[in-house]
Amino acid sequence: MIPFRFSNCVCLSTPEHDRAVDFYRNVLGLTVRKSGPGSVEFSANPYRLYIDRSESHGNQSLGMVLEMSVPDLEAARAELEKAGCTVVRWEGKGKDCYVRDPFGAVFNLWEE
Repeated sequence: MIPFRFSNCVCLSTPEHDRAVDFYRNVLGLTVRKSGPGSVEFSANPYRLYIDRSESHGNQSLGMVLEMSVPDLEAARAELEKAGCTVVRWEGKGKDCYVRDPFGAVFNLWEE
């Protein structure tokens, strides 16, 4: 069994990127740590909140994406698919690897 560990990173993946950034910066008062094309990272102690620009996937937006770290990305993928999860986006090690669990939650897997 692969050990899965939640990280302190959470991502809001939304096509309404600019509105979301404005909300988290100006309404909730979070501080921007980094900003790049299509992605803004906020300090939200003890978390890091990322707002990423995305298109919807099928009929639903990804919404909140939790991050889990694993020692072996491909082994984790195989174990999760066997357990009924579906791959939403798979870009490989060091990039987005989104998996939806059988209950609708989306996780980004990150190899340590």
